[in-house]
Amino acid sequence: MVRSKSEVIIANLLHQAGIPFTYEEPLYAEDGTFFLPDFTLRVGGEKFYWEHWGMLSDEGYAAHRDFKKIWYEDNFSGHLIETLESGQLSSDANQLIEGLKGS
Repeated sequence: MVRSKSEVIIANLLHQAGIPFTYEEPLYAEDGTFFLPDFTLRVGGEKFYWEHWGMLSDEGYAAHRDFKKIWYEDNFSGHLIETLESGQLSSDANQLIEGLKGS
C-alpha cells in the first residue's frame, strides 16, 4: 500500500524492473534523526532513497522538502533519487530506473 497514485506508478515500475524496494522504511542518521523515504531501493549492493515530491505548490510541504533534501545531503549524500509531480512521471521514473540498472 502506498499513499498516492504517483507512488503506485513508481512502485509498479520498480517491480517491473526487478529492483527490490521497501516503502517508508525508517532511515536513521548517525545523530538519531530519521525520515521515512518513500522508497528504499537496493541496487548493486547499495541503498538508494527515492522521494517523490508531490505537493510543491503548498508552502509548508515545499519548506519540509527543502529541509529533507539538506538532511539527505548531510547524511546520505549521493543516495537520494527524486521525482516531481508531473504528467511525465512515468517517463521520468523510467529514465531514473534505467540509470540505476546501468550502475
